[in-house]
Amino acid sequence: MIELNFKDAFDSFERLKNESRWSQCYYAYLTAVCQGATGDVDGAQLVFKEVQKLFKRKNNQIEQFSVKKAERFRKQTPTRALCVLASIEVLYLWKALPNCSFPNLQRMSQACHEVDDPSVIGLKHLLLGAIHKCLGNSEDAVQFFQRAAKDELCRQNNMYVQPYACYELGCLLLGRPEEDFSGYDFENRLHVRIHAALASLKELVPQ
Repeated sequence: MIELNFKDAFDSFERLKNESRWSQCYYAYLTAVCQGATGDVDGAQLVFKEVQKLFKRKNNQIEQFSVKKAERFRKQTPTRALCVLASIEVLYLWKALPNCSFPNLQRMSQACHEVDDPSVIGLKHLLLGAIHKCLGNSEDAVQFFQRAAKDELCRQNNMYVQPYACYELGCLLLGRPEEDFSGYDFENRLHVRIHAALASLKELVPQ
């Protein structure tokens, strides 16, 4: 999946769905996402319908997430674009985007831009912000995170988007004084405060 090779990812996740004892529910969701990303959206919908049936660990956040995300596509056929977006979402939540190659990050950016479904605009902007952050485009990343943080519609489908966008925005803006300013009064003191704040964030949310 990290290479955007959805056919191979589909084969691997399907095998895990059928053979793993860990979370068949989650692997079913990943199988459906990758199958839809290959263009087989009808086959993907059948697997999305399996996710609810395989939901066994009621207090497991990963399985709760899988069921919630799959619910939409149980009722309506997914599109390839939305399945690709869902695969990028998984990579973001896995903290795998920094490990992606520059060309693949650019392909992900293009794929996000191709999504025009208003119900996932907030998620789209969050992922674009994360991608541009990995590409080193801080200005673009800030703009996308700001858009994600302001999107109210995402609360209905992706409630985590706004708080995550605020967190990402805060991390980026914390580094701004060191990047954009110099030679001001008490500069060293502010640098110490910035580094202390970043260290505290890393303790709260391990990288």
